[in-house]
Amino acid sequence: MGQIEVLSPVGEAQVGDLPLARRDRNLQGKTIGFLNNRKANAGLLLEQVEALLHERCGDFAVIKGEKNASLGAPKEVMARLSTCDVVVAAIGD
Repeated sequence: MGQIEVLSPVGEAQVGDLPLARRDRNLQGKTIGFLNNRKANAGLLLEQVEALLHERCGDFAVIKGEKNASLGAPKEVMARLSTCDVVVAAIGD
């Protein structure tokens, strides 16, 4: 009779501690970016977040970008968003 070798598909995660991004409490007069990955409801979620931020934080400029859900954002989109003080990214399903 032959021998069967059973392999485990479980790998070891090698993730270091990463600090949270700095949070800016005053958004008034800042530029906020919104990145939509075009999945179902991602755009709606971003619209609602934008409206809530306007209610709570006052007036700010907005730059919007879109990307394919399964790919990184195009260089042009990243270049526009890199000018923002804060970026909100949404993933929807």
